[in-house]
Amino acid sequence: MAPRERTLVRLQITSTALTPQDIETRLGLKPDTTWKIGDRTSVFGSVEKTNGFTLDSSLNLTISLEEHIHSLIARVAPCAQKIGELASQATIVLLCVLSRKSIPPMTFGRDDVRWLAVMGAKIDIELGLIPDPSRDAGKKPSAPSA
Repeated sequence: MAPRERTLVRLQITSTALTPQDIETRLGLKPDTTWKIGDRTSVFGSVEKTNGFTLDSSLNLTISLEEHIHSLIARVAPCAQKIGELASQATIVLLCVLSRKSIPPMTFGRDDVRWLAVMGAKIDIELGLIPDPSRDAGKKPSAPSA
């Protein structure tokens, strides 16, 4: 079965100074995921070096990037200023993970950028291209460059 196209948008707050509970208390929002310094993650058992708190877009994974961003911004809008106040003690990232057969349009409207600025958030976009046999048919593998 071929991999499906999908979109995940997450607001991720990481900090060495603030615990997930501190962040939850300050924001008044329940996180979707948390972790603490020293927690073991993944099958390789790596150890977390920061505390983490995430809020995810609740839309279906097949919905567009723009709709995911708007959904997440609507979720955090009431506490955007409080999120921005954490920026001196935390790293705030809007993480957009896309798996696509072709590169999709990635447009951030003026209001989206304003919300991100209020929250002191940076944007991290990870794009994975899904192999598409119909697109890739007839293409010769490129030679490694020297």
